[in-house]
Amino acid sequence: MSAPPTTDDLDVAAIKADFPLLQREVKGQPIRFLDSAASSQKPQVVIDAMSTYYETINANVHRGVYEIAEAATNALEASRLRIGRFIGAPKPATEVLFTKNATESLNLVAQSWGRANLGPGDAVLLTQLEHHANIVPWFQLQAEKGFEIRWLPLTADAQLDTSDLDRLLDGVKLVGLTAMSNVTGTITPVAELTARAHAAGALVCLDACQYVPHLATDVAALGVDFAAFSGHKMLGPTGVGVLWGREELLEAMPPFLGGGGMILD
Repeated sequence: MSAPPTTDDLDVAAIKADFPLLQREVKGQPIRFLDSAASSQKPQVVIDAMSTYYETINANVHRGVYEIAEAATNALEASRLRIGRFIGAPKPATEVLFTKNATESLNLVAQSWGRANLGPGDAVLLTQLEHHANIVPWFQLQAEKGFEIRWLPLTADAQLDTSDLDRLLDGVKLVGLTAMSNVTGTITPVAELTARAHAAGALVCLDACQYVPHLATDVAALGVDFAAFSGHKMLGPTGVGVLWGREELLEAMPPFLGGGGMILD
């Protein structure tokens, strides 16, 4: 295996030239953008791809049989397969769902799977590294369904403290887990924690927003049951999110939103 590239191997000027916004100056100074954990800038190739779509095959997908609509549908489904392969999805055609961002993806799990499966006597385990997107939906649902929310604490160096994990997992139906913190950069032992959660009978819902842009991701190898991430944090457009879930779980979940795409006849 070749060594990862170092900064000496990168042509920083050439990379920066790919991003139109970075050609600007602010208050007479070049932009040095350090906020990609919140939202990344877009390279020219992404901007061009979006323009090409709107200029050539813009149409309602899966709703028409004319040439442009079929081309748009084919482009959508091809992107679903590519994203699925990118994250190691075993069945990308049926396990990759598009949302508007990771927040919506996590809300989908809470409002669909959670609403159908959680109630008094159950528990959800969250970690103290979680983004609010993987906290607030569970608290909103808790107010309605009456289950318990527990917390996995941190050590002094911002790692997950798993010393009491077996006790915390007792009676838990789902673990909400970040793969990489957007605040500390902590990378959590996802595969290990998932194995322990499964042994206790719990599913794992992974916030992979920071992980997918930075590390090779294989959801099958990690063993998780759901994984959410956003395109806008990894050089993609705003308004594109992904929820990956195991096929059997997605098939059993009741609809989150109603609309025309649900009508079979």
